[in-house]
Amino acid sequence: MDNTPRRPRNVTGSSNLEKHGKVGTTGPVGRQDGYGGRTGGSYQGRPSGTPSARGVILGNTRGGGIGRIVGIIVIAAAIFLFTRMCGGGSANTGVENSGGNGSGISDMLSQLVPSTGYNDYDASDANAPTAASASTSTSSADMTVAKGARDKRTVLKGNGQDNVTLMVYMCGTDLESKYGMATNDLNEMLHAEIDDSKLNIIVETGGTKTWKNSVISNSTNQLWKVTNKGLLSLDKNLGKKSMTDPNTLTDFIKYCKDNYPADRYMLIFWDHGGGALSGYGYDQYFSGSMTLDKINSALKKGGVTFDFIGFDACLMATLETALVTEQYADYLIGSEETEPGCGWYYTNWLTDLSKNTSISTVTLGKRIVDDFNDVCKKNNAGDSTTLSVIDLAEFAGTVPEAFSAFASNVGEMLDGDEYETVAKARSGAREFGASNGINHCDLIHLAQRIGTAEAKKLASALEGCIKYNRASRSMANSYGMSIYFPLSSFKNVGSAVNLYNSIGMDENYTAALRSFASLAAGGQIATGQTSSPVGSLLGSFTGTQSGTTSSSVLGSLLGGGSSGAGSLLSSIMGSDYSSWFDSGRVLDNTDYYDSHVIYADDMNLVESGGKSYLSLSADKWQMVDSVQLNVFADDGEGYIDLGMDWYDLWSGEGSADVEVTYDRAWLALDGQAVPFYAISSVTDGESWVMTGRVPAMLNGELVYIIVVFDNEKPGNENGYVAGARYIYDDYETDTLGRGLIEIMDGDRLEFVCDYYYYDGTYEGSYLLGDRMTVNGEIEVSYVTINDLPLAATLCVTDIYGNEFWTEKKTY
Repeated sequence: MDNTPRRPRNVTGSSNLEKHGKVGTTGPVGRQDGYGGRTGGSYQGRPSGTPSARGVILGNTRGGGIGRIVGIIVIAAAIFLFTRMCGGGSANTGVENSGGNGSGISDMLSQLVPSTGYNDYDASDANAPTAASASTSTSSADMTVAKGARDKRTVLKGNGQDNVTLMVYMCGTDLESKYGMATNDLNEMLHAEIDDSKLNIIVETGGTKTWKNSVISNSTNQLWKVTNKGLLSLDKNLGKKSMTDPNTLTDFIKYCKDNYPADRYMLIFWDHGGGALSGYGYDQYFSGSMTLDKINSALKKGGVTFDFIGFDACLMATLETALVTEQYADYLIGSEETEPGCGWYYTNWLTDLSKNTSISTVTLGKRIVDDFNDVCKKNNAGDSTTLSVIDLAEFAGTVPEAFSAFASNVGEMLDGDEYETVAKARSGAREFGASNGINHCDLIHLAQRIGTAEAKKLASALEGCIKYNRASRSMANSYGMSIYFPLSSFKNVGSAVNLYNSIGMDENYTAALRSFASLAAGGQIATGQTSSPVGSLLGSFTGTQSGTTSSSVLGSLLGGGSSGAGSLLSSIMGSDYSSWFDSGRVLDNTDYYDSHVIYADDMNLVESGGKSYLSLSADKWQMVDSVQLNVFADDGEGYIDLGMDWYDLWSGEGSADVEVTYDRAWLALDGQAVPFYAISSVTDGESWVMTGRVPAMLNGELVYIIVVFDNEKPGNENGYVAGARYIYDDYETDTLGRGLIEIMDGDRLEFVCDYYYYDGTYEGSYLLGDRMTVNGEIEVSYVTINDLPLAATLCVTDIYGNEFWTEKKTY
């Protein structure tokens, strides 16, 4: 249940509303389904659960621009830094090309690949993390090994005598073509102190339309070696091959094994990530991602056992990823949440590894995690970070049995009419990729909230195999490993079941997932709710009324009595619902639904003492998961959608009566009212963090401005702008933009609102208010809307993911 903190609302003045200049979007930019609810079926017009770009962009440049660009000249064994301007394309380094394909030195790079200035630290920079300095983290890594863990497959010689081959599979994609992030990370690698006699760092590059340096080609895949003298070209022309094709990855692994045999192998996936269902990668030249079953195939054919497999990509620290990678590696390093744009900071841990090639993986992983968190916090303290080091050998020996028992226990709870218990545990569990419907939650937190003996045993086993984990303050209850567990959208359950069958997921979990999704979908079917405020705005209601029993609705739809049943069921569960949906189980639970659902007409308001209240019975309030305030402005021709804000008067504690009132104040940036949509609210003891988004044009590109409220330091509770997130079009990629673009002085901001006809039809998206040129910090506040009538309604979400709107109140 959503316990929304009582944040202050700093009302600073008043504002008028004026829409103008229709924006050419592919659909609504606020409520992406256009308040069509389940019929919309996706976030931003694409299936949920798609790969997500790596988190936050905080460089000094954007698009094709290059800000501070750093070069390096190799003179003998020393690296000197200098600043220069440099374009994209192929390089003429002035070094003779041996003409080989990796058999000798070809095109030794005598210049550090140019940087956008994003977390690229000079050696003299006092703010740069140093290999000699201690991390800001005071926690220690778990060096123990639990009884039952399998033996490690990589056995070190010790005493620094091990030879290491690190494989970096770098699909540059738009992270490089727009922001130069791959170039920055190559910079960081080249800053490391590398002993070439013991450490081979091999990089395959590809997948991007433009490299932000003068060396790497965008017309073909290439192979490189990072050395203490610079970047060495091993093969200038591998051909343009898809970086999301598992065969490309297999060829890379085999090349590294054959040409750089070692005692210790490591593999890093560098690019976008989508987690359990979508896997890794977005190649700008080729469609599709490398799902976990394809990763499994590539690793199997590659024939290498790795010390660790790491994902410098989003959302990949999942149980599903661990299940696949355990067969080929002893450790997994990955993030539960979207990664900030800076990603891993490579300089220090590569230096540590080079100085002691026998360093323990947990110690090395701790350095990776600490530098990642520290650098990301320095670049943008408002962004969220998670990163964990998972012992796959311990995972293999201790987790499967506990996980199977847990999954079986959840299935028994669902059989025993405890759907509400499981649903509330899932609803309150730490969510990842929430803004684009990834449907991941932290598995330890979920188990803790379920609280059975089996759940506690699983949590203990998982805690044991997660050797080190750090998360930012905004990511409370992120313990190191997530899992796919859909809560309100079930369109990808069929894909999940198919994937699980191919990667060997425990059958008890697959069965529990199907059972939970079937029962949740049954709850949506039983209400007939259409998930739209239109009825409220027009003074009527849609959906099943309380006088109708769930058994009659379900019997009609699932028992073959309705000609339109197939269309409705597809809109709720996806076109392949028949492969997993258990209609018999739903029909067997009709009595449960009769006493555990909310109906549309329960949203009637009660007038008392000159005030309006949403009054529900105690058992109905137990079905409520969240309450938000939805506001529209009536301009005489239709409705301007101002968005959905948290409703602070709802305590989240099942109050019998909630006052429904509105003071006409709405969120504003620099005093201008803007559309605003709440994303998440996290409370951890006395600490809280709330995040929302504002659709806008940033220098002509469609983005979400991310606004954060927290109580970490004075003033933050009033809100601050953390940055902007790029919005991908359907044809461009199925990924979420890599975090937050820094909004800088001189940037142009224009805010975008959705507009609806009086019948609720989406008419288009328009600019709202005046263009803003950024000059200093943007003030977040609330302003009173002066000039137009406002229609406010509460959006109530229940434990099945149904949404209900109260009667409108006009202000």
